[in-house]
Amino acid sequence: MYCPRCATQNMDSARFCRSCGANLSLVPQALSGRLPEDRPDQVERAIKRAIKRRREPDLGRGIRKIAIGFAFLVIVVALFLTRGSPGLGVIWLLIPAFLLLGKGIGEIINAHGAQHPTRQVEAPPPSLRTHELSSLETHDNAPAPSVTENTTRHLETDPQRSKETT
Repeated sequence: MYCPRCATQNMDSARFCRSCGANLSLVPQALSGRLPEDRPDQVERAIKRAIKRRREPDLGRGIRKIAIGFAFLVIVVALFLTRGSPGLGVIWLLIPAFLLLGKGIGEIINAHGAQHPTRQVEAPPPSLRTHELSSLETHDNAPAPSVTENTTRHLETDPQRSKETT
């Protein structure tokens, strides 16, 4: 089989070109005029795996982002020291520096949290229904005080005041 990119002769069972590394797995199917039926599922699974792998926190990726952020900071400091007055372009280098530092710190924190999950908090006791009383509290047989009890006290006439006014 010949490579469609560089025309190098390859074995018929080769998946990649030995010269340029092009993917040869679909060449026999393209020559026969039929495409694989299971190809979209494989692509979808590969995309989902890549997304999952990308979303998982990785300590190495966090350290790499921090190192690149520090490299940007070193470049900015070197340009400040070598030039008399740094231009606006030098200041713009601070944006990727701080972005990478922040993303790297966040990635490390997330990776650390994934490695050391937090302790499970005990579930609170099941809540009581409105008409139930707690068994932990002691209640005497006296009825509960009314919510509206003593709310009209200010409307009552004071005996002392009534005597003074008369």
